[in-house]
Amino acid sequence: MLYSGLEILAGDDEATKRWKARTVTDLIRLRDALRQANQPGLPSRAPDPDKRRLQIATWNLREFDSGRYGYRLPEAIYYIAEVISAFDLVALQEVRADLEAFNRLLGTLGPAWKAVMTDSDTSTSAHGERMVFLFNSTRVQFQGTAGEVTLSDGDRLFLPDSVDLAIPGGIEIELPDGTDLPQPAKILSEKRADGGYNIDPAALVDLPAGTKIVLPQGIQLAFKGAADEFSYDVVNGRIANKRLDLKSGKTRKFSEPVRLRWPSNMLELGSQQFARTPFIVYFQSDWMKLALCTVHIFYGSNAEGSPEMARRTAEIRALTRSLAKRASAEGNSDSDSYFMVLGDFNIKSREHGTMAALEDNGFVVPPLIREIPAGTNVKRDMYYDQMAFWMGQGATSPHTHLSVSDAGVFDVFKHVFREGDDDPAGEDEAYFRRRMKDVKREYGDYREWRTHQISDHLPMWVEIETDFADAYLTALKGG
Repeated sequence: MLYSGLEILAGDDEATKRWKARTVTDLIRLRDALRQANQPGLPSRAPDPDKRRLQIATWNLREFDSGRYGYRLPEAIYYIAEVISAFDLVALQEVRADLEAFNRLLGTLGPAWKAVMTDSDTSTSAHGERMVFLFNSTRVQFQGTAGEVTLSDGDRLFLPDSVDLAIPGGIEIELPDGTDLPQPAKILSEKRADGGYNIDPAALVDLPAGTKIVLPQGIQLAFKGAADEFSYDVVNGRIANKRLDLKSGKTRKFSEPVRLRWPSNMLELGSQQFARTPFIVYFQSDWMKLALCTVHIFYGSNAEGSPEMARRTAEIRALTRSLAKRASAEGNSDSDSYFMVLGDFNIKSREHGTMAALEDNGFVVPPLIREIPAGTNVKRDMYYDQMAFWMGQGATSPHTHLSVSDAGVFDVFKHVFREGDDDPAGEDEAYFRRRMKDVKREYGDYREWRTHQISDHLPMWVEIETDFADAYLTALKGG
């Protein structure tokens, strides 16, 4: 960590002197909390800095950075950096295309800290996000391999919203007599940068049976396989005189193997892949080689039975299936590599189907993570963020083994940007309301505003053994 930016200089105005002095006080309190939060059973925990083990964390940094509730204050960057520095390797989600705040964060962490990241995802569902790994290069080495995870043909997401048909000029339909279109029960929306709103995800309206649609130019009938309309002759053992029965009359019905062939520019197929592309990076610490895949799974809606919930569960299951195939294949040539998924899975609860999907295909959430007494959101009642290791066939090594020695969630808001019982006198809220005025951005809801300064998620972490030299040398001696 580099703290030189907190030195009070001769040219600093009173507001700058005030936030620098306050930030120093807060950082002392935060550092003390991080050092003392390693006792088992605490709801807010951090790893023991004196233990020589690899400490891996995942943290969704809300819209890092976005002007929706004002950009991050300088002190927020210091607080975030202080927490990150308590770990060795951190997966970050929701890092936005503009890297100005991220570069400030990386500079504050100091020269030992390095980053590996994706470019910003420009798809509508990804909101310009990047996937990022930050790592302390004195403890962790990047192995030179990184890539985005896409689904092969057999693993693609074929869901109710997998294929949308677009018609140039708009869609014209004819409803059966006596029918009408019902309003959807719920319309979800996303605020645009210009202040307007878009529907996101799609609002679905059921069409009555018998609805007719006017097709545009360019649509074709595609006759496939054993279509009833296909006939031919066999002459001297060879097929001849091939033909199609195209029926007659104004209304014509064709058999099931017949399809409508749409021009590719009228199809929207993006939802067959992940809403935000997962990112896998290979690291090594001491004896442990780790393939870490960070994700931010589609959210949409928490309603059971909704297409959005079906998509969320399907994304998680497709990810673990794809990674399990890769882990199995790579384990055949390098049994010392271990696969881990971590990030914002939008897990609804530990008993929900989204958690079951995470633990499909040989992935296991360590018991020490399952035993964490509260969730990873600010209210501590949701279990969106998770970590899981692949323990399928081939996940063994003669020299190393996966040993999770500790895990926890650190509640940043108990120490900075406090409120309620953590700040009964309301000192933090009063101070930061003055800070809003300093930067000429005032917001009525302090509780919501502070989640745009830090996050609406808390960092989850796990600690694993990485040094197996004693066991290896003992085995050599015994041999």
